[in-house]
Amino acid sequence: MMRHLFVEAAQTASKFDPELRRYYQQLKFRRGHSGVAKVAIARKLAVRLYWRLREAAQSVPPARMQGSPSNPMVEESPSLS
Repeated sequence: MMRHLFVEAAQTASKFDPELRRYYQQLKFRRGHSGVAKVAIARKLAVRLYWRLREAAQSVPPARMQGSPSNPMVEESPSLS
């Protein structure tokens, strides 16, 4: 199902994004048919989505649970040097 959705998105993206259109045309010419090129563009879109989601997840601060103390309950121990 996801592959189908990404291929549908790749068809639209390859029409409107100049970089993806150029890559699509190169693959289509090299491989001889458009099926492989569409799936390659779909994979590029999936990789872009993965990295955007990963970056967004890292920028979100951790959520505090209700009732959790705002200060740590255990103090740091002094170093033993």
